[in-house]
Amino acid sequence: MTEAEVVVVGGGPAGYVAARRLGQLGVGTVLVEREHLGGVCLNRGCIPTKALYAATAPLGKKEIYRRMGLNVEVQVDLPKLRAFLADVVEKLRVGVQRVLSASKVEVLRGEARLVGPREVEVEGEGGKTRILAKAVILATGSAPIELPFLPFDGERVWSSDHALRLPRVPESLVVVGGGVVGLELATVYRRLGAQVTVVEMMNSVLPGLGLSSRAEAFLRQALARQGIEVRLGTSAVGLTPQGILVRGQKEEELEAEAVLVAVGRRPRPAGLGLERARVRVEKGFVQTDAGFRAAPGIYAIGDLRGGPLLAHKASHEGLLLAEFLARELRGEQVAPENPHAVPWAVFTQPEVALVGIPVDTPGLVFGRFPFGALGRAWAEGEPEGFMTLASDASGKIVGAEIVGPHASELLAEVTLAMEAGLSLDQVAQTIHAHPTFAEAVWEAALVALGRPLHVV
Repeated sequence: MTEAEVVVVGGGPAGYVAARRLGQLGVGTVLVEREHLGGVCLNRGCIPTKALYAATAPLGKKEIYRRMGLNVEVQVDLPKLRAFLADVVEKLRVGVQRVLSASKVEVLRGEARLVGPREVEVEGEGGKTRILAKAVILATGSAPIELPFLPFDGERVWSSDHALRLPRVPESLVVVGGGVVGLELATVYRRLGAQVTVVEMMNSVLPGLGLSSRAEAFLRQALARQGIEVRLGTSAVGLTPQGILVRGQKEEELEAEAVLVAVGRRPRPAGLGLERARVRVEKGFVQTDAGFRAAPGIYAIGDLRGGPLLAHKASHEGLLLAEFLARELRGEQVAPENPHAVPWAVFTQPEVALVGIPVDTPGLVFGRFPFGALGRAWAEGEPEGFMTLASDASGKIVGAEIVGPHASELLAEVTLAMEAGLSLDQVAQTIHAHPTFAEAVWEAALVALGRPLHVV
């Protein structure tokens, strides 16, 4: 039996961030990871997806370049593209290991499970190790949801994990699910040359994100222009010899060399021995209080805890809990504060970004600024899209919606403004460099205040 102040189970964006900060604060920490450091986000999620999005960007902008007078022909070398992704992931994985080592965090490889209150058993290549801790943090993340009638086989039916390995570029790809993962991978594979159809059982793309009807329609039109067919109100039924059977207004067969199932993710509580610590689980999610506590001495963060299944939200929870535990272990009575503004970024073409209350919520004051009135957007050949800021009656910014180039980067300013409780007037009083896309934030604030500058 060995001892540690804190044991963290899971080395993804929630777990390794918590361990890193605990180590910086002088708390003796052991991190247990069964696969690779960085978790799904780094190895099979956010990072490889965005690397693919960036690598295929020239394919998605060929028409823009032609309008600029540049005829760009791109040839795709899949082995080199796979090697590029692997190199990016490996470099970042090594970086995670380096920062953990710098904080004196001990990393154990193996499967961890609770065998009693604050007692963890780790089974690895060297056998079993038991660790008695003052606190245990559970951060085991989530996995793709598998449909019983479309089981993953990696050949005809893919999960997002399979798709990111770039097994091949199929002639025809049907994506089941029009959420974030489905639309991002649809964008990438369409750029690579696949004929892509997205089927979504709801009547809108990106369901559940609070996208306005204007933004949702704009995105669907943009996807259609790229050659991505989107079928709403349509459910997958099962495989056929030549493709997939779907049911909308009628039942029909869609040709599909491959089917990508992207209907969401589910938490991974199995095998953790939660019953031994009397941890309550509902629909797979570990139930916690506002301070991430699931049971005495047991905490849960990230996807395992629920809420938006986002890497940046998980990392922030890791930081908050680390600060809280370090002080609690010193005998201080404190409680972590959860952030109010959680941003969403979707890497389609155009990008979509949201934060806060949906901008079309009744009672809000909003200002919308079109990128077609933005000098930098015209200079880059991408004047399509818009920025919307929303405020409450007092003028305080409470939401934003951005559809267009660099939306994911523009969102940071609005998220900061919301977290700081800034008003439209304060944003309008801030000088924004020209010519930049960030001027759209300033211009939208001016529109909401009733004094538009570059729109009539």
